[in-house]
Amino acid sequence: MTDEEVRAWLVAAAERTPAQVKEVPLDALDGWQADPATGAISHRDGGFFTIEAMEKHATVHGSISHTNYPIIIQPDMGTLGILLKDFAGVPHLLMQAKVEPGNEGGAQLGPTVQATWSNRDREVPYLSYFTDPGDRRIIADVRQSEQGSWFFRKRNRNVIVQVEEDVEVLDGYRWLPLGQVYALLAESDTVNTSACSVLSCLPFSLLGAPEEGAGDGGAGLRPALLRSCEPGAPARHGTTEILSWLSRARTYGDMNVERIHLKDAGMWHLSEGRLTHRQFQFFDIVGADIDLGGDHWTQPMIRTAADGLVVFLVRNIGGVLHVLVNSVFEGGYVDVAELGPSLQCIPSFYDELPPDAYPRFLKELKEADPAQIHFETKLTDQADIFQAASSRYVILETDLELEGSGDGYGDFRWVTIAQLAELNRHSHYLNQQSRNLLCCLQAMHAAG
Repeated sequence: MTDEEVRAWLVAAAERTPAQVKEVPLDALDGWQADPATGAISHRDGGFFTIEAMEKHATVHGSISHTNYPIIIQPDMGTLGILLKDFAGVPHLLMQAKVEPGNEGGAQLGPTVQATWSNRDREVPYLSYFTDPGDRRIIADVRQSEQGSWFFRKRNRNVIVQVEEDVEVLDGYRWLPLGQVYALLAESDTVNTSACSVLSCLPFSLLGAPEEGAGDGGAGLRPALLRSCEPGAPARHGTTEILSWLSRARTYGDMNVERIHLKDAGMWHLSEGRLTHRQFQFFDIVGADIDLGGDHWTQPMIRTAADGLVVFLVRNIGGVLHVLVNSVFEGGYVDVAELGPSLQCIPSFYDELPPDAYPRFLKELKEADPAQIHFETKLTDQADIFQAASSRYVILETDLELEGSGDGYGDFRWVTIAQLAELNRHSHYLNQQSRNLLCCLQAMHAAG
């Protein structure tokens, strides 16, 4: 399929399964109820997810915070899986045209399987390839966190299985060349974040050999990027040193997190049928009446106040591209902290503030020359629970030194792309946003 044919296929899928979402009061949701004692919002049969609250006391990077806010409890272990097969020596991925109620642009490219544990009660196409792969080759298999600011210790199994036999291609699925999927990632709202999370687990050896000589002594960003993807590339810090730095942060970071009753989250209250903050418009929890191609249900959904911004700063250090990662502390993580992006924020929150009140590196992005931006896309977050929650993802080149300059950036480290990929083979090192950005770096590698 050409790119135009893929786009037309996604449009046709959205037309066959139109999504209509209407806001309704939370107390009008069919099958959902608020516990009178705790305020927790849950489904009466105990499935799906529950909205409770989390209280966080933290001293992180010298800042003290005490806050509480609603959080999603979804103990089911999700499975995000992609089937991979070579056609004439070219790796292809079995992708589905995934329509979800929170998508802004209709259908998006999703993984072969995107299912929770409770979905086992329904027939999920291709699920058995991942639950019982037999002697098929496992390319990647790792449990990863969801967004720690939204979910309490939620994890998904990210798995890629290579098949050699013929696989029946059902309606709504297509084999697409790996390179084409990466190319489409650059188009806003085309590849969903579940697919990005799984794709980030792909080894760079499957992305194809770089052009001859591209990584040997050449100048410019692309040779530096290709060298950065090589496991033996010279790195500012050894992987053991990076692991020790994160381990120290997890050990000595002063953060206490506990689940509390939703009714005890004092700054949050039910107003006009939605759960909202009394002072700031961070996000609302609203009721949604959903019709997805004739399949009808109601549920709570999270409606964010504004789009997010997620950035990796990259820098050529000794001919090897390095990525600036941050030790990110979010209350929902299983293990206190994970490696996050250089910058992760809601930029519109700072529109009326002076630059000295910006989060680190927002000013650099706002003042960047367009030539410094080497990749940019927009991704929609968790469209089964979030309503049109999007973030702009950017790979931004910089010449900032940061480390060793005595300017207080000890919570950041420069790492190579190969180091990121190696850490991503293990659970709970890269957060969801970093995995999405690693997928963007893979797309840059595959672009040729």
